[in-house]
Amino acid sequence: MRTDVAPMPEHGGPVQVDASFTVLDMLGVDDVSQQINVDIGAMLVWRDPRLQSLEGCRFARSQVWTPDIILRNSSNLRTTLNNARDQVVIGAEGRVTYRQRFFGEISTYHNLRSFPFDAHDFTITFMSVETGVETLKFVPDQANTWLSDRFNISGWHVTGLTLAEESAKLRETGRSLSMLHLTIAAEREVNYYLFRIMLPLFFVVAMSWVIFWVPPSRFEFQIGLGATSMLTVIAFNLAVAGALPPLGYLTVLDQILIWSIAMVFLAIAEALVTGLHVVNGKEARALQLDRVARVVFPILLIGGWAALALRGMR
Repeated sequence: MRTDVAPMPEHGGPVQVDASFTVLDMLGVDDVSQQINVDIGAMLVWRDPRLQSLEGCRFARSQVWTPDIILRNSSNLRTTLNNARDQVVIGAEGRVTYRQRFFGEISTYHNLRSFPFDAHDFTITFMSVETGVETLKFVPDQANTWLSDRFNISGWHVTGLTLAEESAKLRETGRSLSMLHLTIAAEREVNYYLFRIMLPLFFVVAMSWVIFWVPPSRFEFQIGLGATSMLTVIAFNLAVAGALPPLGYLTVLDQILIWSIAMVFLAIAEALVTGLHVVNGKEARALQLDRVARVVFPILLIGGWAALALRGMR
């Protein structure tokens, strides 16, 4: 039989190819490279009347017509079934079943504005470049598309999996193609960032509040303490920047760090103001400013952080 010619359905129209996927494992999300590392099983089923008399037989995929399914995302995917093991199974009434397993890295282009309070839909698009929608149409089999019970991934919680079909024109070829969109929904585990970054950052900013408890007459010590806090907060900012790609926008964590830097700067400015009051013989006024600052600064820091986090989680 000619393997370059698609089977002709009895009802006419394109060949209906039922497609289902299993996400066997998700090994990681690389925010810097904008990629996910996955292990996916795929199953394609279609009917070829030319093979009705061969029920129960196995053939190398190259010996029969098969959909030329490829991945649209930039990727470094590899297959586990190659050469002699890359086979199709013929069932009743010429139903052909093809199984393949893909593993490797896939580009995802996910937006990081809400980092680290972000959730993403990682979409993987499969399509048939050589066969137009008039000849082949994928039919998503959601019932047999599922997630593995356990994933070898840290820092993320995988919440769902959907499979949808879309007929769209591919700009590169100008042809209308049937495309499959496999979407993995995942949420970032925020606890790491809360306890390893934000909690120590809170202590660093709180260290600058010691300024408000030191007598205003010792404003040299106050300025030195504020400068130490400022340098530590900037070091936090540089450490976080190394975990993300160069972005043209600010993430929520960037905004939290900027707010923290601003709060330390304001604490230093308050120390300077109270010091000037002491120099000008207004020590009582300086002490009053310190008492107000002891209440206002914690409220401003926590309130600002909460507002930024809530906006990021929307």
